Amino acid sequence: MIVNKLKLFLIFCLIYPTLFFSADRPKNIIIMIGDGMGLNYVSASVLSDRNSPFIKFNSIGLLKTPSSNKLITDSAAGATAISTGYKVPNKAISNDTADKNYETIFAIAKKEGMSTGIVVTSSVTHATPAAFYANSKSRSEHDNIALQLTYADLNVAIGGGYKYFANSKKHGSRTDDKDLFESMKASGYEIALDYNSLVKIKSGKVLGLLGEDGLNPASKREYSLADLTKIGLKKLSSNPNGFILMVEGSQIDWAGHNNDTDYLLSEMKDFSEAVDLVLEFAKTDGKTLLVVTADHETGGMTITGGEKDGSNLSLSFATTGHTPELVGIFSFGPSQEKFSGIFENHIVGRKLIKLINPDFVFTGDE
Repeated sequence: MIVNKLKLFLIFCLIYPTLFFSADRPKNIIIMIGDGMGLNYVSASVLSDRNSPFIKFNSIGLLKTPSSNKLITDSAAGATAISTGYKVPNKAISNDTADKNYETIFAIAKKEGMSTGIVVTSSVTHATPAAFYANSKSRSEHDNIALQLTYADLNVAIGGGYKYFANSKKHGSRTDDKDLFESMKASGYEIALDYNSLVKIKSGKVLGLLGEDGLNPASKREYSLADLTKIGLKKLSSNPNGFILMVEGSQIDWAGHNNDTDYLLSEMKDFSEAVDLVLEFAKTDGKTLLVVTADHETGGMTITGGEKDGSNLSLSFATTGHTPELVGIFSFGPSQEKFSGIFENHIVGRKLIKLINPDFVFTGDE
């Protein structure tokens, strides 16, 4: 009798961690955004790299990206659609024209006991990362967005943006002259201002600000987005309730705005390496949903030439701005099938939030 009870107890211990996560409901969610990464950018990655991670996805869809007031979205509205499940006007951060703040997916995840984090190559206060933890009428309110990060309780925030947290005494640019580093330290954050210091952090919440504003381009960094993402994954993975991580290849967009071929291909390679890392993590973990997409397309880029093996690609651009072209969405892991098809970008946010809290109620038409 004692032996049978012991067997039952051991079986219960083995299956207990999976009781709260059904086969189609992930424990962890990783959202990877290639800012400005249209399908043409993905084509360049696949053509030039036979090991491109994009060819490893079986669940693929397309997203329409208009904001609530414009055919051509900006990053603030594009990211907000994914982070809240609502369309908002251009330049707004999780906030609509009636000055209504929308609850972000990070805030919803926190209520479920999950850890949250961002890893980006822009400032951590830039439009895309800000949409996941802040509310603002304008993406340009960096001081206010940085202040909101101090109480958003993210477990990991890695990117640039030192000047938005420091006062003039510490060579920052805050107009209120506050020193946000002190309040971050008081909230339990370990702070790193360079990569070598970041890798040495062993415990606690992490704030890594590795640049005054955005990070250096990938070609001028001694570390990659994959290196930063690996640190983020390690810090977040210890939570038994799971985590949600947003990783952005921010400068893909900047390269598109500049119509700079070398810059674009370098940033796509940097982002692709991070995607490959996360895809392997998700495959090994078995409980992680990975979603890779873009907020919009930048530059109207097209491939006009190159060698048969994809080397020496020639790229042309129609604009230095954004376009309304559809973007891809690539998913792997539990519930990956929910993200195949063609739909509006805010539906991605609604699907992700419902995976975290099935009882969450959205208002308005889908």
